[in-house]
Amino acid sequence: MAATEVLILDDEPHLLDWLAEYLEAKGYRTTFVVDISSAMAALRSGTQFRILVLDLNVPATGEYSELLRERGSVYEIYRGLYVAEQARNMGYRGRQVIVYSVHDVDSVRAVSDRLRTTYITKGRPRIFKEEIDQVLSFDPSEARG
Repeated sequence: MAATEVLILDDEPHLLDWLAEYLEAKGYRTTFVVDISSAMAALRSGTQFRILVLDLNVPATGEYSELLRERGSVYEIYRGLYVAEQARNMGYRGRQVIVYSVHDVDSVRAVSDRLRTTYITKGRPRIFKEEIDQVLSFDPSEARG
């Protein structure tokens, strides 16, 4: 049976009520988390998510705050990239991982390309929905890499 859970990482989840309604109308259940620690706990919970939608500008607390400071650069500024990288290391493939930000930044695009994730600029719901539909039509069980 295909996974029907979608994990959404955003520290302002009320701004994505439209996305939750859109996904739920398509038969998916959404789980919202608001920081790196909660996202990592969700990924380690054993739930198999169909897709991950990860805001890049979210808080990092506790151990993650120090870890990202040590990594520096783009991961310290765009903290959601860490979750994307860890998800890829946990077996989430290609288009299952969507990262987004209000900023369109070359260094973020480079990391997203290296991780082979989908990178979307926030604030354009129609484009966001089109990309979500393309991602949902992608079968992760057939993905390689």
